[in-house]
Amino acid sequence: MVADDRMVLNPEGELATRSAPRAAGHSAGADAVVIGLLDNSKPNVAYFLDAIEEGIRALGSGRAIVRVTKPRSAGPLPELAALAERCDYIINAVAD
Repeated sequence: MVADDRMVLNPEGELATRSAPRAAGHSAGADAVVIGLLDNSKPNVAYFLDAIEEGIRALGSGRAIVRVTKPRSAGPLPELAALAERCDYIINAVAD
C-alpha cells in the first residue's frame, strides 16, 4: 500500500488581522513621499500614467515621482528591488 502524499491547501488565507501595513522604502524621516510609476511598456499605459502623474502633481508639493518603464512587457523589471527600495509606493500600470 502507498502512503498518501497529498496535502490540502486552504486558499482563504489568514483570518487574523496583522498590524497596520507600512509603506516600503526610505521615507522614515524624509520630507517627500516617493511614488513610483511602473510602465509595463504595453500600448496606452503611458497615457494612463501621465494622468496619474498629473493628478499627483496637482496635489502639491511633498511628493516625488519616479517613472520607470520595463524593457519588455512580458519580462521582469531588472531593477525592481532598487525601485522598491527607492519608493514609498509603486503604481504598476498594465494596459492594452
